Amino acid sequence: MSTNFECFESASLGEKYYKTVHSSGLTVLIYPKKLSTAYVMFSTRYGSLQRTFRLVGEQDFCTVPDGVAHFLEHKLFENEDGSDAFEQFAALGADANAYTTYDKTAYLFSCTENFEAALSELLHFVLHPHFTDASVKKEQGIITEEIREY
Repeated sequence: MSTNFECFESASLGEKYYKTVHSSGLTVLIYPKKLSTAYVMFSTRYGSLQRTFRLVGEQDFCTVPDGVAHFLEHKLFENEDGSDAFEQFAALGADANAYTTYDKTAYLFSCTENFEAALSELLHFVLHPHFTDASVKKEQGIITEEIREY
């Protein structure tokens, strides 16, 4: 990641934050606070409304079925070794969650200790998703049940 952070300050609030853009295009924002709890959110502008897109370097657009953003939100918590990322966060004393809206999907956690390990866990499962045919079929059933409940 670039170490070239731009600083933004608010004199009226007495606060500041730092911003940089990674070479991948990911915007990184850091809001330092004097709190006992650290909060991290990794979000993307991909929600339930984004069904058609074009990958970098591709000529043609791709259209995916309704529910893919929500489906991916659930699937990313499954690790390749069969463990669940929620269990990994709990073992670190961190509280994790995720949500999907019309225009974004977010993965987040809070913790009072083991910050680096929890951040590593978050980055690992979001950046290295693992899918098998069996787990995809299982998750399709779970999402179908959630839709029926709503």
